[in-house]
Amino acid sequence: MSRNTIYVTGHKNPDSDSIISAMAYAYLKQQLGDNAIAIRIGEINRETEFILNMFNEFAPPLVQNIRTRVRDIDFDDIITCKPKDTVYEALMKMRNHGKKVIAIVDDKRRFLGMATTSDIVKPLIPHQDRNNELIRNTPIENIANFLEGSLIYKADVQRTNGHMYVMSGNEDKGCEDKIVVINNDSKLHEIAIKNKAATLIATYTEGFSDEVLKLAKKYNCNLVICNKSIYDVVKYTYFATSIDEIMTKDLITFQYDDYVDDVKTVINKSRFRSYPILDKRNNVVGTISRYHVLRHTNRNLILVDHNEFSQSIEGAEEANILEIIDHHRLGGIKTATPVYFRNEETGCCATIISKIFQEKNVRIPKDLAGLLCCAIISDTVNFKSVTCTKDDIDQANYLADLAKLDLEEIGPRILAAGAKMEDKSCDFIFRNDLKQFEINKNKVSVGQCNIVDYESIEPLKEQMQQIMKNYASDSNSNIVMMVFSLIDGTGSYILAEGPDTHKLENVFKKKGEYVDEFIFLKKIISRKQQLIPMISDILE
Repeated sequence: MSRNTIYVTGHKNPDSDSIISAMAYAYLKQQLGDNAIAIRIGEINRETEFILNMFNEFAPPLVQNIRTRVRDIDFDDIITCKPKDTVYEALMKMRNHGKKVIAIVDDKRRFLGMATTSDIVKPLIPHQDRNNELIRNTPIENIANFLEGSLIYKADVQRTNGHMYVMSGNEDKGCEDKIVVINNDSKLHEIAIKNKAATLIATYTEGFSDEVLKLAKKYNCNLVICNKSIYDVVKYTYFATSIDEIMTKDLITFQYDDYVDDVKTVINKSRFRSYPILDKRNNVVGTISRYHVLRHTNRNLILVDHNEFSQSIEGAEEANILEIIDHHRLGGIKTATPVYFRNEETGCCATIISKIFQEKNVRIPKDLAGLLCCAIISDTVNFKSVTCTKDDIDQANYLADLAKLDLEEIGPRILAAGAKMEDKSCDFIFRNDLKQFEINKNKVSVGQCNIVDYESIEPLKEQMQQIMKNYASDSNSNIVMMVFSLIDGTGSYILAEGPDTHKLENVFKKKGEYVDEFIFLKKIISRKQQLIPMISDILE
């Protein structure tokens, strides 16, 4: 996902209006020069699928969380080396790439550790025993190869203490267990060995005398020759150490899919220069630092057909909400900055979006006009809903004309497609268009679907009641309702569960009639304009 992209989304458990409004508004923003993309939060229902198929359109991509992930920000790339590469090789690679950190990986690029220039330089500071320890642990073969020299004799027992030592003359007695560096003076070679040097490195020397070889075997002393100066040997032998000896293993690492806000919390509590980023295979893909997480921006978001966080995409609270286009009640959403908020009393959000196209003088393509028209038919229950307004009817006719649609023919087909109950589980029916509302500190959850007749839902009653009871307990909902609305607009059959359902009994008895366990409310088919206001009056 691009940092500059604007994501346009409808609500959870999307209906046709939510999906199509997001698609249409994203297209409008694109025509106005914005990098916008429509997304959806949930699976499309059968009616929406039917409508999209009519116009050979695909549903927007499914995105369940809008929070920014590590993969979405501009983190640093990383150079790597193998664990047995020398410190010098690692340092040169860092210098050539202008990096202060290098990752150590195995043959499959799996992360093993990390080394910084500070890690490399630290052992070189005077009086650091770490330098001697590293040289002591470096095989004599590695030292000889690093110096581009030859290992003439390898002692049976390695006993160096890691100290580099340059002999000052014939009387020098300080060679014991040290790596002694001498020029091509054979007499000094013999004295160093007799004084128990652990390793003798002879500079600018073609070979050793027979006597020196004999003494080396007797006193268990390594013999190395090289064409380096004494100064270079003493200065650079440490760099023959393999990088895995100085790398840091116990590091704070982050995953490619971690959320940036979670990363920021961890980084603010630690003091490392940079942190490795790993993918699912534990391969290192880069590094992230405090700078990256402080400069990142949250994703840009436009909400259509809803204005409550409880109905929006996860992470919407952390996004940069730019606009809200809606036709529902105000849900108390809070934003960090002022936003463009358009809320109209229409039966369908697509109606508002169609009007915006005309206000912006942006042409609506034929297929998109058809989609918007079908969304209006769906959300107004073919213009029978009490929420349907003159604007809805006018825009539907305008869009039908653009798309060459017959409203009388297409309306019943759309509603019938959504009302089919075959192959739908009770759980799917309940959750497919489920919305949650906060009413005076009461959590009210209401699912809704269209039906052709009562006979299609009567067999579902007991199983649906159990699902609703479980949901009330799991979600801590005070009231859970399932609304089955007849597509002819004559009313809705309602089931209710939850600890505070008894508060609804008086109004149900007064305004409805019981059909088995169902309450039938005549001419009540709008959740937002009829049912929720009725419940709000009771709970507030």
